[in-house]
Amino acid sequence: MSFVEIKEISKNYGANHVVRKVDLNIEKGEFISLLGPSGCGKTTVLRMIAGFETPSTGSVTIDNEDVTQLNPAQRNVGMVFQAYALFPNMTVADNVAFGLKIAGKPAAEIKARVAEMLELVKLPLVGDRYPYQLSGGQQQRIALARALAISPRILLLDEPLSALDAKIRVSLREEIRSVQRKLGITTVFVTHDQEEALSISDRVVVMNEGRIEQLGTPPEIYNQPRTRFVASFVGTLTIMSAKIVDPVARTLTIGDQPVKSRLSPKGKSGDEITVGLRPEAISLGKARANSNSLNANVTDINFLGSILRVKMRCGAHDIALDMFNQNMSKPPEVGAPVTINFDPNDLVILDA
Repeated sequence: MSFVEIKEISKNYGANHVVRKVDLNIEKGEFISLLGPSGCGKTTVLRMIAGFETPSTGSVTIDNEDVTQLNPAQRNVGMVFQAYALFPNMTVADNVAFGLKIAGKPAAEIKARVAEMLELVKLPLVGDRYPYQLSGGQQQRIALARALAISPRILLLDEPLSALDAKIRVSLREEIRSVQRKLGITTVFVTHDQEEALSISDRVVVMNEGRIEQLGTPPEIYNQPRTRFVASFVGTLTIMSAKIVDPVARTLTIGDQPVKSRLSPKGKSGDEITVGLRPEAISLGKARANSNSLNANVTDINFLGSILRVKMRCGAHDIALDMFNQNMSKPPEVGAPVTINFDPNDLVILDA
């Protein structure tokens, strides 16, 4: 039995169906991210695990205990919010100690636990400060220390990094993952940032319109998207229509140009399907042995720092290609005809 079991939970507000029969099992010590656009239901799922929302249907079980009808204080979960939610009139030490004091722990135990938590989040010397005297990243680390101080069964994080600047986000997400691994605590992390989810998660749950579109490891989500939504939401993907020539031989045409795929497409000869290509999977140059090639024309070049994104027109499709920004490497000119190459393994066949 999984450590956390979510069975067919739904949440309705009148006629508005925010979450629609979500099933999810989370193993002990696992780091799971709920990823999706605003309004997809990911935060509502997290709040139902925490007890801040009661499911309209379904159940939530934590460590073999049905907690569906329990309030948050009865579930022993730690919650970190986007807006820190620190008490401004309390010192950092008192903020971290808050849950322990509510639980009636002895003063000596509280003092030792606060010191341990501040050391864990690498802020051992700020206990006597107030939240306003800390940076945003430091405040969020204190919020994390407070959530962990009570030794929760599960740690829940609701977009904890979205209010921070880019460099601090990267640093803090790595710290969160490091702390999680050190403690071995089961963690559910909500984000709309695909890079965050892919970089720190054991598994990623991609949600859309209240449902789970796909559940898998980061490489599975990125390299093997099962639906058009996942393919377009996670990473950059050129989505194209193709026609099946021979499903057994795995041959297709894009426009009037023949290509091969790694997987046999579902359908019969003449059927149209949807396929995708990642920018990093494409290279320029003459056709190589056992490689697919397409003729195209360059329409634009975008400078993105370490890479150049070359945009091309291939029949009715716009295709993007990424190449490293190297001083000695000159990109093709806008309007130039080019041949692009890609491996059959990199042609993603999307479910309808």
